[in-house]
Amino acid sequence: MMELWRSFGWSVPILLTAATALIMIIITNQGRSRKRDLLPKVFTILSIGAVCLLTLTPLDGPNISEGQTNLEPFSNLKLNLHGPHVEVPIRNLLANVLLFVPFGFFAAWWMKRKKALWLKVTGAGALLSLIIEACQYTFPLGRATDIDDWMMNTLGALMGVLLFGLGQSLYRIIKNNWRRGRP
Repeated sequence: MMELWRSFGWSVPILLTAATALIMIIITNQGRSRKRDLLPKVFTILSIGAVCLLTLTPLDGPNISEGQTNLEPFSNLKLNLHGPHVEVPIRNLLANVLLFVPFGFFAAWWMKRKKALWLKVTGAGALLSLIIEACQYTFPLGRATDIDDWMMNTLGALMGVLLFGLGQSLYRIIKNNWRRGRP
């Protein structure tokens, strides 16, 4: 199993994402003919695919060991912030947050008429991140399973929802001003 994963590991996330995307589009688009409803679904699925490709592709190289596990919140961050290279943990935190912003934005666009939108999309982002961390723990990817990554990914999904809400508000303001003839 390990040898198969190492041989074909890079293609597994691509194939799983493509299959999931196709199934989700078919299921959610049954009985609907509006093509504009398809766009947010496609972008949401593409953002999930990008997240999977970036986080589930096995690392390769001579210094790559089996993944480590950290279940204590902020412990790696505290450890790294007191190290000689402060920019590394900050870059890592920002990358983990920014990685899930597109997912949060596009998922909010997809479900824009739902009540408690921010809670549902943030919860979906937390679940997606949890699944990714579980895969990183289970499969020999050479990646660490870290509670800090999960928290930052969830924060990124929330930021994506908030950006969508801000964009929606700005769109309404511009649209209303345009209708009234204001520049």
